[in-house]
Amino acid sequence: MNDLLVDRLENTTVFTLNRPEAMNALNGTIMSELEEGLREFNADDTQRVAIITGAGTRAFSAGGDLKAMASGPAKNAVPLSPQPDIAGVAASEKPVIAAINGLAVAGGLELAICADIRIAADTAWFGVFEVKRGFLAGVAANVLPRLMPFGAAMDLMLTGERLSAEDALRLGLVQKVVPAEKLLDTAIEKAAAIASHSQVAVRGTKQVLRYWRDVQLAEQQKYYESVMQRVLLAGDFVEGAHAFAEKREPAFANGWPDPFSNR
Repeated sequence: MNDLLVDRLENTTVFTLNRPEAMNALNGTIMSELEEGLREFNADDTQRVAIITGAGTRAFSAGGDLKAMASGPAKNAVPLSPQPDIAGVAASEKPVIAAINGLAVAGGLELAICADIRIAADTAWFGVFEVKRGFLAGVAANVLPRLMPFGAAMDLMLTGERLSAEDALRLGLVQKVVPAEKLLDTAIEKAAAIASHSQVAVRGTKQVLRYWRDVQLAEQQKYYESVMQRVLLAGDFVEGAHAFAEKREPAFANGWPDPFSNR
């Protein structure tokens, strides 16, 4: 079974995260295949809009595979986002729609906010759970306050609480909520409407709006990296990943590490 399914429907390319047994968690295979798939999509003049969704009804994506991070080759991975984008979704010059069919948490939520338009099933819900695992959300910390009210983003990221599809619509995180069985058809209809217009005008509009949204995003990314390095000094990420894999409450150090303490 392929971890990423790619279907072309006239002018629309549909990418389906295909690990339903793992809540469509983002492993290395999905990430590399999505990145390559988006490169092919961007290079294909017949394809005008992309849709990203998840297989099954439970999850759009549960984010990074913490069980893999806690053991095996990924155990030494550092959860540092190298850029405020996932797999080149935000960087695409063509419009990208996230069709959120279930839970979208941590890196799954971050993948969704890299898209330009978000449509959610009425059964979907959202969460930024990184504080529960001992590290700092990267893409969400940089982008989420640019998409919804600052206080709402702060509340969501500090409490690690769930956000329903209805509340996500009210706060502007998603643009539409539909019955789950109509989700993909609604996203395809939206894509078809966009594809029917002048593609020069569509891409120009996206570039101007993205420029406004992303002003000083590169500077914010550098600040995030410096703060994240200090967060990782505490070692809470290692404890959080192991606690998740072992299904227990984490025992965090709960200290704000001094980066100069060993000098």
